[in-house]
Amino acid sequence: MSEPAPRVRGRVGVVVADDHPVYRDGIVNLLKAQAEIEVLGEAADGREALDRIRELRPDVIVLDVSLPGVDGFGVLDAAKRQGLATRVVLISAREDSATIYHALSVGADAFLPKSSTGTEIVDSVLAVARGKTVIASAIQAGLLQEIRMRRPADDRPVLSSRELEVLRLVADGLSAIEIGERLHLSRTTVRTHLQHVYEKFGVSDRTSAVVHALRRGLLL
Repeated sequence: MSEPAPRVRGRVGVVVADDHPVYRDGIVNLLKAQAEIEVLGEAADGREALDRIRELRPDVIVLDVSLPGVDGFGVLDAAKRQGLATRVVLISAREDSATIYHALSVGADAFLPKSSTGTEIVDSVLAVARGKTVIASAIQAGLLQEIRMRRPADDRPVLSSRELEVLRLVADGLSAIEIGERLHLSRTTVRTHLQHVYEKFGVSDRTSAVVHALRRGLLL
């Protein structure tokens, strides 16, 4: 495999992958007109897109979800598994909230509808290259609704006020006996509360429970 051509220093290297030549050419010409961006290559299907990522190591790929062969999700998954650092702007004609949720959950750095303006595409490419995540404003409401719908299935039950009180004292290093004396509870009751915490967090010991709670911001 030949070495890629030298990159222009300071520019964001981009590959554009879309199976519709007219749409792909439009994005390529749009990006080429930007002084901050260097278009490194193009692809018309998923396998070619993955090859371009491997060969050219772009900073960003503008990737159509509905590519022939390997679709955009497949390209994204393969790139992540292979440890490729290219950031991904997914573009799709599908704007349903489930598709958007899935795109972000599997690692897309931006999701744009194909109806996005040229300015939105350019701004998203540059923002993603700086490490930001972008969701087009037109689809944010649908995404928030999808998150709310999925929350009961994804999240474990919240702690009761007493369970949280016990866990905070555990985090302070108190034993079950000391916690019982502080809260005027029996040692058995304290242990019952702790067991409920373990079950809700899916852990089996005090340290794991405290770490889990800290990660969720419950002990701040």
